[in-house]
Amino acid sequence: MEIGISLPTASRKAFSPGLATLARRAEDDGAASLWVNDHLAMVADSQSTYPYSSDGRITWDVSEPQLEALVSLAHVAAVTTTARLGTAVLVLPQRHPIEVAKTAATIDVLSGGRLSLGVGAGWFAEEMHVLGYSFQDRGTRLEECIRLLRACWSEKVDAFDGRHFTIPPGVVMEPRPLQDFGPPILVGGVSVAARRRAARVGDGWLAVSDADGFSVNAFRSRLAEITELREAHSRSGPFIGIVKINCSSASDDEVVSAVVAARQAGFDEAVLDLPWSVPEHALQCLRLAVKAVS
Repeated sequence: MEIGISLPTASRKAFSPGLATLARRAEDDGAASLWVNDHLAMVADSQSTYPYSSDGRITWDVSEPQLEALVSLAHVAAVTTTARLGTAVLVLPQRHPIEVAKTAATIDVLSGGRLSLGVGAGWFAEEMHVLGYSFQDRGTRLEECIRLLRACWSEKVDAFDGRHFTIPPGVVMEPRPLQDFGPPILVGGVSVAARRRAARVGDGWLAVSDADGFSVNAFRSRLAEITELREAHSRSGPFIGIVKINCSSASDDEVVSAVVAARQAGFDEAVLDLPWSVPEHALQCLRLAVKAVS
């Protein structure tokens, strides 16, 4: 199993010591992949429920700077050579898929084919409304966006007339991604809807878990469920299982235990979402995790 790490794009550590410095050091310390999160517009006093905290409250300071995800990956691509680059996750229903297709293809070409696109339906209703999109139909829009991304990355872009988006005939999208069929699209989330969507339209599943609450049996069962659903939809070929592990309050030993549990559950990769307040400590946890599964 491989180990990746989330970069601090929503922290002042992105400015000092700097995103490029931290990305290079993480790659040197064994990170197989480097990931960024995504928010375009934070809103003070949000009423939306954050699904990854026990009380539904946002766990970070919304006044902190938030670097744009795809621009950040382009920056990181220029200073690294081997690590895959990923979004965990890009809130695809609040972006136009044609623009995402172009930007993602550009990053894939310039990085030498290292991009993975983690996408999700989103949970932040106020942000989506600010950007002019409906929150209620975000699930169907996400699936249509995925179809459009693949259409744009194909050799010939066919006309597309969907519920939410339309492509007229004759559209040319170049350059195409360096990777055959485009960057892998990983569907993020732990809900039933997210797992079904991963099986139906994704190239992989990007799960989420706290380090201290990782359940081998639960995730093994969910991965098996996705495999069965893929077979039911007559989908074959490689499928990537990745879990992003929230390590914000975990000890070094708990981080290592969670990584080992992720391997036991059947994941191909674990991505550490570590606090970067002390960069050397985050990198030390990365090294321990890499050693534990090597």
